Amino acid sequence: MLTWQRPDIFKTKLNQVDFHKVEQLRRERRQKMERPHFLEQANAIGKLPTAAELPNAVEQHLDLNHVTIGRPLDLTEEQHELLEKAIYQLLPWRKGPFRMFGHEIDAEWQSHMKWDRIISELGCLEGKQILDVGCGNGYYMFRAAHQQPRLVLGIDPSIPFYLQFELMQRYLHLPNLQYELMGVGDLDLFDRDFDMVWCMGILYHHRNPIEILQRLHRAVRVGGTLIIESQTIPGTGSIALFPQERYAKARNVYFVPTAECLVNWIRRSGFKQVEIVSHTKVTFEEQRSTELAPYESLVDFIDPLDGNQTVEGYPAPYRTVIRAERQFQ
Repeated sequence: MLTWQRPDIFKTKLNQVDFHKVEQLRRERRQKMERPHFLEQANAIGKLPTAAELPNAVEQHLDLNHVTIGRPLDLTEEQHELLEKAIYQLLPWRKGPFRMFGHEIDAEWQSHMKWDRIISELGCLEGKQILDVGCGNGYYMFRAAHQQPRLVLGIDPSIPFYLQFELMQRYLHLPNLQYELMGVGDLDLFDRDFDMVWCMGILYHHRNPIEILQRLHRAVRVGGTLIIESQTIPGTGSIALFPQERYAKARNVYFVPTAECLVNWIRRSGFKQVEIVSHTKVTFEEQRSTELAPYESLVDFIDPLDGNQTVEGYPAPYRTVIRAERQFQ
């Protein structure tokens, strides 16, 4: 479902990728969008006015903490009600913040804090080809668009996140941004296609992090850059925690490395010039429950008597950012 028709970057800018395979994956993944819940969410977006139906050009500000779209006066009272309804139907909002026509979308993660930790490592993005693996609703893609990259392709198998992205694109109309319902298992489509690959916040959700890092290596051009952001634990030594059952109440967390261990994983996957950019304890300011993410969050995952450990007794989570390069064929 596209809420705004745009050129397909697989035809215009990534035409060396097997388009037949891309189309096959699209058909398979988008069949899931026929489920009633997703159709209701899509219909809520479809009831909103298009950008062309609004009285003025839609303002956009992509260089602020809030990705900002439009002004309150752009919409009628009825249109504001429809927008608010659509925003709430797309719960939960994990990444943000956004501001749409005056409506504050306060997400669980204050993602601008992570963006501030990586932006100095990105360099000039103008004209670059970027892959955002596990892109969520595209918050970082929108922030990158301010610098006019040639393209930013986001891949994530989550339909709710895809619909959140399409809600923004209904008004932003950024032709160099594209979202595909793909996952890390689809990275084999790409062979040295990107100047920069981001993989932020997903590595610990997978059973074989080395395999994923090797696939990321294949997608980066020679001379290109990898930005990895991952949950880690404090401590020295190249070790990784393997939770017995849950980590911070999450079942889908497998290996949580120290920063040193993460560096070694990345090096052994073929990357060079591996450098820790940031290593920060997760705070209640950065991750918290909100009205638009009304579920348990970090405060519920940490031992109330000891802020340095999770409710299971494991070391409390840090977030580590690492920059690396691909130097060889």
